[in-house]
Amino acid sequence: MSVTSGDILRIVASMLWTDGNVNQNIFNAVVTGGGSPWSDTDIVDDAEAWLDNMYANVTTICSDEVDGNEVVVYKYDAIDDDWDEVGSQSWTWNPSNTSEQLPRGVAFLMRLWTTDPDVQGKKYLPATCESNLLDGLYGSGISTAGLAFAADWYNPFTGGVSGATWTPGIWSVVGTVFKAAVDHIAVSLIPAYQRRRKRNVGI
Repeated sequence: MSVTSGDILRIVASMLWTDGNVNQNIFNAVVTGGGSPWSDTDIVDDAEAWLDNMYANVTTICSDEVDGNEVVVYKYDAIDDDWDEVGSQSWTWNPSNTSEQLPRGVAFLMRLWTTDPDVQGKKYLPATCESNLLDGLYGSGISTAGLAFAADWYNPFTGGVSGATWTPGIWSVVGTVFKAAVDHIAVSLIPAYQRRRKRNVGI
């Protein structure tokens, strides 16, 4: 399999707590530009670099009880209306916050807008800690880091390995369509809770 210009990608960032519980964040992007088709390994390498850039912003924010584990890349198959795996590889990310972590379902919420006002994306940052809180709300340190994370989330970039242009965005399950991100982001200082999360299942 290879990736061609215009393909819609899904990037799954898997993290593991030290007790084996799993957390996943999912990202989408469209790749375009010269040099297409690109090799699977080059695209996966670029996807990992994208994750590295985003999560570097929150390394000192998140608990050292969770680590990066794997990045998996899929591309959308419009004929079968499903996602075909492009490739996967291990992903190293080692947060360093040693303060007591908050309950597993509690997360820092970031929102991203797209070219369609009705299509927005959310990211729940896991493994936040008591040191991130001030009077029951998230403080300035995590909000600043979260905004930097979100900026790396929505900004287009050129893959350092493939040379492809990556345009981040959101996949609308309802509309079965990709919507490119715009520079409109927000973070919530009120701790969010992922009510759907089950043990050993990522959201």
